[in-house]
Amino acid sequence: QKYIPKEEEKDVTESMNNGATTENRTNDTTNNNKNNNSNNNNNNLHNNNTKTNKYNLPITSSITLSPGSNSFTSSDGTNTPLQASASVATLCFEPSGARIVAGHRDGTLRFYDFHGMRAPSTSTSSTAENITYPPFRIVDSDNDPLDNTGRHILTSLGPSASGAQWIVGSTSAQAKVIDREGRATLFYFLKGDTYVTDSSATKGHTASVTGVAFHPLVKDICWTCGLDGSIRQWDVSGRGKTQFRKLVCQKVIGKCKNEKGQRTQIVSNLSVHPNGRKIVVGTTCGSIQIWNCFGSGVNSRPLGAVYSAHGGTKPVTFVTFSGNGERIASRSEADDTARIWDANRMEKGSVGRKFSSRKKEGEHPPSLLLAICNGLPAFNESANCAFGPDGRILCAGSSVDPRAKSSNACGKVKFYELPAEEKRLKVSKEAGSKSSSKSKSTAVLDPIDEVNVAPNASVLGVQWHPKLNQIALGTSNGIIQVLYDPILSTKGALIPTSRTIRQSDGLSDLLRSRAPTGSAAFLGSANSTIIVPNALPLFREEPRATRKTKERERQDPELTKLPQPPVTGGVKTGCGIGGGVTFSQYIVESTNYVNNKNIAGKDPREELFKYSEGKNYVSKAYEGNIQKILAEKTVEEEEADLKAGAGKRQRTK
Repeated sequence: QKYIPKEEEKDVTESMNNGATTENRTNDTTNNNKNNNSNNNNNNLHNNNTKTNKYNLPITSSITLSPGSNSFTSSDGTNTPLQASASVATLCFEPSGARIVAGHRDGTLRFYDFHGMRAPSTSTSSTAENITYPPFRIVDSDNDPLDNTGRHILTSLGPSASGAQWIVGSTSAQAKVIDREGRATLFYFLKGDTYVTDSSATKGHTASVTGVAFHPLVKDICWTCGLDGSIRQWDVSGRGKTQFRKLVCQKVIGKCKNEKGQRTQIVSNLSVHPNGRKIVVGTTCGSIQIWNCFGSGVNSRPLGAVYSAHGGTKPVTFVTFSGNGERIASRSEADDTARIWDANRMEKGSVGRKFSSRKKEGEHPPSLLLAICNGLPAFNESANCAFGPDGRILCAGSSVDPRAKSSNACGKVKFYELPAEEKRLKVSKEAGSKSSSKSKSTAVLDPIDEVNVAPNASVLGVQWHPKLNQIALGTSNGIIQVLYDPILSTKGALIPTSRTIRQSDGLSDLLRSRAPTGSAAFLGSANSTIIVPNALPLFREEPRATRKTKERERQDPELTKLPQPPVTGGVKTGCGIGGGVTFSQYIVESTNYVNNKNIAGKDPREELFKYSEGKNYVSKAYEGNIQKILAEKTVEEEEADLKAGAGKRQRTK
């Protein structure tokens, strides 16, 4: 061994360490270069997602939901063929996010279930990107046997808090409530008297229903609004009043009026506050009004109102609350903007305090109008918008002008970053005066990101589910797109996409095509289906009735064939019929059946002959009691006489 002094030994160890660090640095640089190359490749594959990482938008992937086949016909008895390409008028997630229900302009409801979606067995890896998932059920909404006003267009849709019921509004004046599967109609709402001008004096809407919503916390309360300018509350617990087997309105929340106090004919849409105590509505006179839901009587005034919300008399076609209820978003089909309002500031303003009178017409203070989102043309009254789960992002769809002859037109969904909410603290008057002296202005926002959704079609319905973090988009060509992110989103569209498609090659297809009939290879192919024994409804055994089902059937008047009970409370049930009288009682009294004489013990033949006295109902051959003798004896009597005469002659001889 060579002797090395301590000082030189330190120098050698330092040089060795430096050499090792340089080698490690070179290795790290090579590894970093490899990682950068792989990241560059991934970025090339997803070059449009650089912005989404910044704002965490779930738009990196999507699935397509098709409207179904064209062979579906209406169930109103006319067998009208329904179009599969009808535009989506309304769209809604189930509260749990397991299903999507879409209402189309042809009057049909289409149900989509994420858990039941399966890719077609004939699809391959090359066609995996073009897979569309059809609905598992199509329901015709025009199935009211007492409504003969023709086909109706769906206008609004909303689920209950538990997801067990859906309320459906259409251009008919009668909304209805259906079950979760869409097979049974639980309640039909009563139509009001069209000849009564006061909407609070009628028992239902007298014009088309434009907005519906359930209570977010109570499953048995829902609200509707319509073209008659009224907001109504309904009780769907089964304890509400009914008339002619239709539900009667529980109470009228309010009657909307314009800035001059005149009655507003049309209420375009409504949205319920997350706590269920307030309702915001938009009207065609251009106002946004907040109403109190609770109270025994009809509210004469709203809690707050903003007139000329989008400038002038432009109609407000859509309004919605944010997730925390602090903000309100509105849209109008007459302009290209979506406006964000402060709900608390709007509620403080009364009807007499007209914000539109400040400065120019349609200009509002920045404390009330928080932001204006530009670049959102809306040529359809069904266009809406939606807040993100945290309320910081607003997404809305843009429409395509059908008159524009351009092949590059495409419906888009655009995202806007809203200004942060100001913390409301109790400050002194001096601090308040200092803050008020600072000049503030309404934020004018441009989209932070946009996604092309529908070529040559408009994006109408937009729904952003807060739990799934997925966005459902309804288009004017009847197709629904669901945007999601594999990392940021949960369940929903991730369930059908996680099911891999079985790859098929040429050899397996050849062997499967030449397999004998009945073999496992033949049955496993797409040529036939395997039928499980006793799987058909004909062989299924009905489930045993439990105590609850028996009680429910016992209370059902149709199953038990219960006669119509007498009406109580002095309610008149028709023209000329008094209160407390059923139809059968009215017939008995009108025919004077009780005062008729008792004919028991009398000959009915004689009683009936009394009515034929002096009347002739037969021909002249049978007139009077004339008896014409055609022969004195019958043939048998003549033969007997002849035999008797022959016997006497023989004796004499």
